[in-house]
Amino acid sequence: MKKLLMVGTMSVLVFGLAACGSGADSKSSESGEQATKTEEKQETKKEETAKQDVNSSDEAKQDKEVTTKEDVPTGGDTQEKEAEATTPDKATETPKKDTTKKSAEATAPKAGNFSLSAEGFKQSAVAPKTGGTVSLVYLNTTPETADFGPLKVTVKQYKLESVTGANKKMDPYSPESYLANQDGFVVTADVIIENTSASNVNYLAERIQINGGGISKGASLENFVPTAYQLSGSPSAHNIFPAKSKREGAITYMLNKQNYYTLVHLTKLAVPNPNDFAEKALPTKTAKAIDLDFRITE
Repeated sequence: MKKLLMVGTMSVLVFGLAACGSGADSKSSESGEQATKTEEKQETKKEETAKQDVNSSDEAKQDKEVTTKEDVPTGGDTQEKEAEATTPDKATETPKKDTTKKSAEATAPKAGNFSLSAEGFKQSAVAPKTGGTVSLVYLNTTPETADFGPLKVTVKQYKLESVTGANKKMDPYSPESYLANQDGFVVTADVIIENTSASNVNYLAERIQINGGGISKGASLENFVPTAYQLSGSPSAHNIFPAKSKREGAITYMLNKQNYYTLVHLTKLAVPNPNDFAEKALPTKTAKAIDLDFRITE
């Protein structure tokens, strides 16, 4: 009986152990399956993350490509920029127009900057006052001298300018306004008066005349002559030339068209004798005036 009980008890124990073993196996298999599923989920997540990263990098590449395409100027834009770069602006075109005007007016004397130098004499002291068109018609640079002995009068150079369409307002009381209402001409002569005597000499340079065709024109010491270049013997009296002195300045003659066409042939410059104005006679070489050739046209 005891043996039977022992056998039964052992059987029960064996079955219990087998049951426990199967339970443990089932639990271990379940945990293995869970681990496998977890690993699969992790791999799935990694794959999804990798795909997202790939998509993100692709999108970034696309963005960069789009940005690069937008930054690179198209052929049309480049042509427009090149066209703008090669197209001169107005400030660049203006000098071309000025150059054309200067070429067209090459024979016209410049306004202002008149002087008694070779180049300065070619420029006009008339144009700034008259306006309109002032052109240099004739220029003579061959000096001529009326030698009276103690006094010498030299015409160093002279020129003829034509005035057309004067359009500047001029003082109606000024002799220069003679050309305000009509076309005409201005003769300018650069004159040197030298007193070689030991005493002062009284001489009126405004009495030097243009003669020809039966008419004569007296000179002016002021008309169209800048103050700095007016002929004057001394500061106190323009007609008193000190002993052993030399004075240089410009004198002018205004002509209308009729005067010009009358004087243009065989024109002479009549230089008066200093004894015509002297209180005490000078030992001159001649008692008369001296005529100088004074052609005012080619």
